[in-house]
Amino acid sequence: MILNSEFNKNERLTLLGLLILMLFALLVNLGIYPLYLEEPRRGLIALEMIFRDNYLVPTQTGDLYFRKPPFYNWLLILSYQLFGSYSEFATRIVSVVSLLITGGVVYRFFKSRIGERLAVYAALSYIACVDILFYFSMIGEIDLFYSLVTFLVFVVIIHFGEREKYWPLFLIVYGLTAVGFLTKGLTSLPYLAISLLVYFIYERKFRVLFSIQHVVSIVLFFGCLALYFYAYSLREDPNGWIATLFSESADKAVGGGFPALLKHFLTFPLITLANLLPVSFFIPVLFFKSVRDHLKSNRFIVLVALLFAANFLVYWFSAEAKSRYIYPLFPLLITIILVGLSHTNSNGVKKYTKILTYTLLSIATIALPIMLFIEQLDIVSNLLVIVILLELLLLTLWWLYTKKNIQAYLIIIGAFLVLRLAYSFTVPVTRQMTTGAAEDKALGLKIAEITQGEPLYRFGDVRMSLTIVFYLEGARQDIISQKELFESGYYFVYGEDLPESGYSVAEEFHYHDKPIYLIRVNWD
Repeated sequence: MILNSEFNKNERLTLLGLLILMLFALLVNLGIYPLYLEEPRRGLIALEMIFRDNYLVPTQTGDLYFRKPPFYNWLLILSYQLFGSYSEFATRIVSVVSLLITGGVVYRFFKSRIGERLAVYAALSYIACVDILFYFSMIGEIDLFYSLVTFLVFVVIIHFGEREKYWPLFLIVYGLTAVGFLTKGLTSLPYLAISLLVYFIYERKFRVLFSIQHVVSIVLFFGCLALYFYAYSLREDPNGWIATLFSESADKAVGGGFPALLKHFLTFPLITLANLLPVSFFIPVLFFKSVRDHLKSNRFIVLVALLFAANFLVYWFSAEAKSRYIYPLFPLLITIILVGLSHTNSNGVKKYTKILTYTLLSIATIALPIMLFIEQLDIVSNLLVIVILLELLLLTLWWLYTKKNIQAYLIIIGAFLVLRLAYSFTVPVTRQMTTGAAEDKALGLKIAEITQGEPLYRFGDVRMSLTIVFYLEGARQDIISQKELFESGYYFVYGEDLPESGYSVAEEFHYHDKPIYLIRVNWD
């Protein structure tokens, strides 16, 4: 396939259309459905920092929180301030912006090294990866921001390493690693250490690792971390951080024992390739001898492959590793596949690409009208209009491919974006109205209305949905802290801890099948 030519006028117009489609797909209905899974935890910690006017000590329902440092929560706080609310959109837009910036970095970094067309395809391919496009770009989680920070480590090492500018190289990568550490903990250190070793060994400049620039940067890195934990220690005991950060890393590496490790070893590469679709449709080209020979002769691609392989091994042998942990590596493998594909002109690959494109467009064209007959989607307003609009977009892709000779890869990306737009028009609506998170949001807001202006506590070790707590604390602008003794006010309490008298039950609900009571104690 010819993937290294310049874009013609029709292709540039198509690209513009795809970029607009991408923005719509990523932003439509982003803020209409309640926070769920880990989202309310991230948002809740940010809220409690705001309410306590303490941006150094993360807490969750008033309890000290050690599992993740607070940098990502600082971004959420900034987003809440920019948008003037603790909304779902403000919580999730950080992920979308991080994804788009990463796409821009991928394009700028690879443009001068593999050509404009492949750089564009690499950027689009990263954003269109199914796991990212249909899931993580729709939730307010750490991973896409962390991927941006970590991918920038690779970019800085190569960019300044090529120019032998070692002061900015080490200072910036250790600065990025400090941000990564304060976002997700110890996982940033292996990425940095492995990448530096691979680069300087490959370039036969190992001695640079012992340079004054490197030593000073290491000192400054630990100085940044020490400064944060010192400031933290002025407010709380930081000892909990050490135990938690190390235990988390150890659990991910060996959790589940040998059976879990063996299963992970066998399945992790397959899961990775599945999450890399659509670009991984073309990974068979890497088995062509002519392609392998070309890739081996390209020093830059060899370096990219070594960086990918060395870092991937860490997670391949970590039983609890998830695909999202290696998002920073996705642009590297995407680039290898695309460069390989660009040097494949066999009729078999051309035929395969044509069949793949026709198949994807046909499946999408046939599947979208089926939404009209799915009972769960009856709650989506104007569903018929949405289906017609999506079909028109698919017909446009058919026309571009068959009549305007737009390259198949752009059409494949376009098909994925249309499917994401279909997802954005429908799934958020069902999540808004029919999920457990929707029920939790409604309950949290109801309890906030009941208890507004009154003290509210958790009694003992009560645990409940963090979705309830996020909306409850956000509406009350107050933290639901723990108490061990009853005083006048409202309490969440388990049945076995109810006081003998002097209370009334205001609400009852269940969490993990265990009843929780909201009671009002009045002992005045």
